[in-house]
Amino acid sequence: MHDYTHAVEAPMPTVARLALMLCAALPSFPCLAAGPTEDSLRAADAEQMRIIVQGDAEAQSRFMHPNYILNGPSNRVLRKAVLVKMLGEGKMASDRFERTIEGTAITGNVGIVMGRETVKPAAGSNLGEKFGSRDLTRRFTNVFIFDHGAWRFLARQASVVDMPCK
Repeated sequence: MHDYTHAVEAPMPTVARLALMLCAALPSFPCLAAGPTEDSLRAADAEQMRIIVQGDAEAQSRFMHPNYILNGPSNRVLRKAVLVKMLGEGKMASDRFERTIEGTAITGNVGIVMGRETVKPAAGSNLGEKFGSRDLTRRFTNVFIFDHGAWRFLARQASVVDMPCK
C-alpha cells in the first residue's frame, strides 16, 4: 500500500493552469458559462441592461455580436457601429430604466429574453427628443447567441407601447 500523503506533485503545464484559472473565473463574468443555461442567459440580459444604464460604449462594443441588429423604439433598424456611437454620445441615456422579464427560451445556442420595460429618457437623448422626458412603457425582445463559452448580444426589438409621440 502506498502512502500518497507526502507525494510531490509535478508542476502543472501552463495550458492546464490557464484553463483552471479560466474555469475559476467564470462565475465572476455574467456572460460566461460552461453552457447555455437560463441563469447565464438572465445574467447576460442583466449585463446588457447595466451597459445601457451606465452608457458603457466600450463594453457594449465587446458584448455585441458583429452582426448585431436592432429594431428600436425610435422605429428605425440600426446596426452595431451606429448604436455603439449613439451610446458613447449619450443618445441612449435615460434617467430611469426598469426591466421585467416575462419569458426566456433557449434553443441550441440561441437565447431569447422577452418582457416589458419602463424607461424615462434623458433630455438630449434620441427618445427624449421624440417623446419628451416622461416614463415610457416598452415591450422588448433580446436575442443572444452562445459562442465560445459566452453569450453575445445578437439582436433586439423594443417598441414603445403607450402614448403617441409629442
